[in-house]
Amino acid sequence: MKTRSSGSRRASAQARPRIVSSELVQSRLDEIRDAVARRAYDLFERRGRQDGHHEEDWWQAEADLLFPLAVSVADAGPCLAIEAAVPGFDACDVEVCVEPRRVTITGQCRAGDAADRKWMYRAVELPDEVATCDAVAAIEGGVVAVTLRKVAASDVRSVD
Repeated sequence: MKTRSSGSRRASAQARPRIVSSELVQSRLDEIRDAVARRAYDLFERRGRQDGHHEEDWWQAEADLLFPLAVSVADAGPCLAIEAAVPGFDACDVEVCVEPRRVTITGQCRAGDAADRKWMYRAVELPDEVATCDAVAAIEGGVVAVTLRKVAASDVRSVD
């Protein structure tokens, strides 16, 4: 697959989103919340600072800034296969965080000017515990694919 080339971005045979820590995901969530809050305030200002529409402004700001991210999780024997359609997002725009029972996909599409940028965020609870260090993520044809190795029940340690 080839990704769009822009600036220092390079086309590659298989583009890989970054696997990131939960701390970075929290930072991204803070950025998203701040961007939505700024947009909601802009809507409030455009209405002449008329009170009583804060929820409507917030929902509209989310609709303006957040890309709806549909995610599927499939059981592939010893692995879980996660796919998410992310048209318009390059591999360098996408971050994946893997926790034992959750995968979080975040990103910001940087195409166009700041007003046209879209954020995405989706946390998916997993049906099985997975090995966080074995995650493999790739993006091809506008689809992020993440493969996670399940942790065998005998490998799970209980904490008493």
